[in-house]
Amino acid sequence: MTQALAAAPQRWQRAAGIELLGLVSGSGLNRSTYLVRRADGQVVQLSELLHRIVEEAARPLASGELARRVSARFGKELDVDGLTLLAEAKLEPLGLLEHPETAAAAPAPTATPLLALRAKATIVPKRAVVRLSRLLRPLYAVPVVVAACLALVALDVRILVTSNAGAALSDVLMTPAMLLGLFVLMSLGALVHEIGHATACRYGGATPGVIGVGLYVVFPAFYTDVTDSYRLSRAGRIRTDLGGLYFHLWWVLAMGLVYLATDSPLLLLLIIMTQLQMVQQLPPAIRLDGYFVLADLAGVPDLFARVGPVLRSLVPGRPADPRVSELRPASRLIVTCWVLVVVPFLAGVTVWLAVSLPYILTTAIQAITAHARHLSLALAAGQPIDAVLALLAIGMLALPAIGSVLMLAQAFGTITRAVIRRLTPRLTTPRPRHLSQRPKLRTGRHS
Repeated sequence: MTQALAAAPQRWQRAAGIELLGLVSGSGLNRSTYLVRRADGQVVQLSELLHRIVEEAARPLASGELARRVSARFGKELDVDGLTLLAEAKLEPLGLLEHPETAAAAPAPTATPLLALRAKATIVPKRAVVRLSRLLRPLYAVPVVVAACLALVALDVRILVTSNAGAALSDVLMTPAMLLGLFVLMSLGALVHEIGHATACRYGGATPGVIGVGLYVVFPAFYTDVTDSYRLSRAGRIRTDLGGLYFHLWWVLAMGLVYLATDSPLLLLLIIMTQLQMVQQLPPAIRLDGYFVLADLAGVPDLFARVGPVLRSLVPGRPADPRVSELRPASRLIVTCWVLVVVPFLAGVTVWLAVSLPYILTTAIQAITAHARHLSLALAAGQPIDAVLALLAIGMLALPAIGSVLMLAQAFGTITRAVIRRLTPRLTTPRPRHLSQRPKLRTGRHS
């Protein structure tokens, strides 16, 4: 086995499609952090040494030559054994390095973050998003932003003083066509929200990706691929996070102008509900805009991945977990406070769901049965709007019930796996010597 490994060609090259995003600005880690993006869009966070290896392996290089180049760039000498260890144990499994002489490697692992979108589908392709965001970039000029915010305040004051929101709600609820129109306009507003994220990304100098739709547990939700915003400064990333709310503001202003001209109760209700929807985006408990703002303030890409390490580090007498001790003091404080607030909140929601689930399911089934009868009557009477509204009502009733079941199942599965890991004896097996060695680094810069 050892002879076969020694005889194997020891040349390395960067995997196809790898893009170097560079140094992370405003990182919450106490060391320099670099990002690379794989061809499948997955972003990987690397130390400076690992990044130098990937950077220098732009073409096939023998291990000795690659180690020499990395040493010259890194300022410390990396020997061939150390390079081989890092390449085989870290970079090759992540799909960042490969042997040019070998066949295609197995698919690299991808992150599966908690409470993330699933089953994604593209609505607006990347080329169209880039063009549209380029046209809309002037909206992020500071004078324009200030004017838009002042205009929203003026609109809200006007509505508060002169409008009757209760009467508008009653009119819309009693008119099937208005209900359907409200659903359509709210969906268009959500799409405008995503265009705002893309435009903010483009304004900062990064390139947005596609706009699509996915499932958040079981709920349909729009999304924008702004992975490239990782290359921006912290301020640029936060602008991207808030860009959706900013464009929602413009959507409210546009609908407000039409409302002032028409006095439509539908538009009045749309303006109020859209702003309530904007407020709902701010709490950082789940992966909405407020969550990403807090993550970028802390300089930590995935807060949920730090929950376990933070909780373990809070146990008296237990040393800090490496994923906690690697954080800067300010970032560590932000993440710890977030965990101490969000974990009890989510635990409380989970307990409430478990206790309320029988009532939720029973009520949902009864309401769905009633709307199914309305659907049958509407189809028989040739009333398409009423039929569509009945279908929407069935969907809006069924999705929360199904989502509650899936969320409880996910929570139960997570707890069960944690208990099993805790109770299962840990077995150790000897590792090959070349994987147990530490890379040797010696100080000294090489020309």
